[in-house]
Amino acid sequence: MNAPIMRLYGLVLVLFATLVGFTSYWAVFKQDELREKPDNRRQLIEAQGIKRGTISTADGAVVAESVGEGKGQQTIYSRRYPQGSLFGHPVGYSFIAVGQSELEREYNATLTGETNEFASLIDELEGKTEEGSNLTLTLDAEAQRIATEALESAITTPGTGGAVVAIEPDTGAVKAMVSNPGYDPNSVPGEFEQLSGDEGETPLVNRPTQSVYPPGSTMKVVTATAALDSGEFEQSTTLNANSMCIDSSRNTQLVPDARPLSKPLDRKKYT
Repeated sequence: MNAPIMRLYGLVLVLFATLVGFTSYWAVFKQDELREKPDNRRQLIEAQGIKRGTISTADGAVVAESVGEGKGQQTIYSRRYPQGSLFGHPVGYSFIAVGQSELEREYNATLTGETNEFASLIDELEGKTEEGSNLTLTLDAEAQRIATEALESAITTPGTGGAVVAIEPDTGAVKAMVSNPGYDPNSVPGEFEQLSGDEGETPLVNRPTQSVYPPGSTMKVVTATAALDSGEFEQSTTLNANSMCIDSSRNTQLVPDARPLSKPLDRKKYT
């Protein structure tokens, strides 16, 4: 074999190795990154053939469901939101044209059945319609409705917004999460540009999870717990001032009348 042929053979081997290397790099090592890219619609297109799981509240109200069009293997599913704007936040939306958001995106693998790939493969081999798993939220439909109405009535300045979150103290379960202004997920495909381009009200922003607010009176729970735990105060104790103060030089805590506590509070215990 002469030298030119050997050089050509070597070049072909290098090009082939480069092709295999780049293909493996994107298909194996970068597959998750490619899958999550906003411009990648392949998963959404494939998801059209899967009956996406239903999302319901703790008291049984259906907030998201899939409706099929067509028959057999040609059935195409689209998302519907029976409660409209009441659960636009925090449920979000899922449409092939605009992607997904909030809980629809967070639990996409569960709702499309990807968390049980073996069962999905068996269903596919048997010719059954692929179905995702249902999702039950801790949210309560009645609590969500009451919180929404209360927030709307409390907002008196046009163009402003607000948020309400109701949490069950014993379990930490979120019973209501409201963001104002809100939106109707059913209108997203036709009004996405308008909803996402509104810089003033930003209805697609879920204020409880995507905005930053000062803690406000939430810290009063911590200071009240510390005071009761010290043994110096009871639930019926009345303080004639706005707050307590800490004298770091003496490691003592002073109540408003400048009377030092008998023992220092363990500040690490409440941080």
